[in-house]
Amino acid sequence: MAVFRALERAEDHPTAEELHTALRDLVPGFALKTVYAILRELADLELVESIPVSLGATRWEPNTDPHGHLVCDNCRRVLDLPVDPTVLMPLVRRAGRRFTLRGASLIVHGRCDRCAGG
Repeated sequence: MAVFRALERAEDHPTAEELHTALRDLVPGFALKTVYAILRELADLELVESIPVSLGATRWEPNTDPHGHLVCDNCRRVLDLPVDPTVLMPLVRRAGRRFTLRGASLIVHGRCDRCAGG
């Protein structure tokens, strides 16, 4: 449960390595391999989601409600993007008629307010 609690407390979308760093002092001998295994198990249980960003390590989050992500191409910051699933999913279903859908994600790349100087 320590991994899940650390993920819930995170204000961003941490990597497994960042979660490991946050937890290793609290749980002596806690291996990075264990963090990965726990995250995969939590994802299988649909309690967390991985965010497949194109560059860098996979990001994780406990918010499994439908939403997208804004990814800064400069600093790799990841922000939640509210998305109305009643709009997004019909588009995905129409586009995916030739294969069985497993899920969908919306990831928008650009520069965050910090990197854009705003």
